[in-house]
Amino acid sequence: MLAPMTRTGEIGLTVAGQIPQRERDALEAVGLAWCDGRGALHIEAGVLYVHIDVAAKRQVDREEATLGLAGIRALQVLLADPTGNWTLTRLQSEAAISLGQAHNVFKLLERQRLVQTEGRGPLQRRVITDYRAALDWLAAADQRRRRGSTAGGYLDVRNTRELFHQFAERAERHGVPYAFTAAAGAELLESPVLTRLETVQVRVGLFTPDDAVRVLELEPATGASGANVEVWADTGELGTFRANNVHGVNVAPPIRIWLDLARQGGRSVDAAQLFREQTLERI
Repeated sequence: MLAPMTRTGEIGLTVAGQIPQRERDALEAVGLAWCDGRGALHIEAGVLYVHIDVAAKRQVDREEATLGLAGIRALQVLLADPTGNWTLTRLQSEAAISLGQAHNVFKLLERQRLVQTEGRGPLQRRVITDYRAALDWLAAADQRRRRGSTAGGYLDVRNTRELFHQFAERAERHGVPYAFTAAAGAELLESPVLTRLETVQVRVGLFTPDDAVRVLELEPATGASGANVEVWADTGELGTFRANNVHGVNVAPPIRIWLDLARQGGRSVDAAQLFREQTLERI
C-alpha cells in the first residue's frame, strides 16, 4: 500500500509483509517511509527520524567493517568538496557509482553523524558536519582493506623529475592508466613530505603490476640498482579516477595520496599527517 503525499504533513508509506533491503534503500532515497510485517519501521520527515530494525543494524555493522571500493572512491570524491551541498544524483554522477551505492554511502555517514540532511526526497542535500572526523573514518575504512599487489622496477634517469616524465611518457604510449601517489604524489603537488625520494609509488589500472612493469619496459629491480619505481595495482580506480594532470604527469587525488602514505606505515605515517595538515585541512 502506498500513501501519496497529497497535502502538507502526510508521509508516503509502503507497507508489506517483507521488504528486501534493496527496495528499502530505494524507498528511503525518494523520501518514502516503510513498514513491514516483522515490526521494522523507517520514517524520515523533517526533524523526525525513526528507524527500527535489529537485523538491519547487524547488516550496517558488516557494511561499516567492509566498505567497498566504490564506497571508498565515493568518499574520496565527497570529501574533496566538504563544504558543498551533495545530492544523491550529484554523488552518483561525480563518483561514477550507482544511485543505490550513493544512498548507502550517505546512510553510513548519517549513522556516524558526519553529514547533515536538508530537504527531502530526490532533492535532499547532505552537508559534511565534521570534516576531520570524516577523514578519520575514511582512513579507518581504507586501512581495513587488504593492500593490493605491487611490483618493483627501475628506470635509468638522472633525477626524480626525469623519472616522473619518462614513466608518464611510456604509460601514455602503451595506454596504461596511472597516477603517482604517496610521497611521489605529494612531491608533484609541491607539498613534499620527505627530504629525498628513493622510490616513487605509482598506481596503474588495466594491468597487474607485474604486467605493467613488463609492458612499460622497466628494468627488473635486481642487483645494485634496486627499484626506483614501485607499481601498485589500482583496484577500484582509487588513484586513477579523477587524477590531476600536473605539468604533464598524472597525480592521484590528494585524499588518496594521504591514504596511501598512511597505509605504508613507518615514517610514512608521520609524512601522512604532515601532508594532511599542509594540504587536506586547508580545503
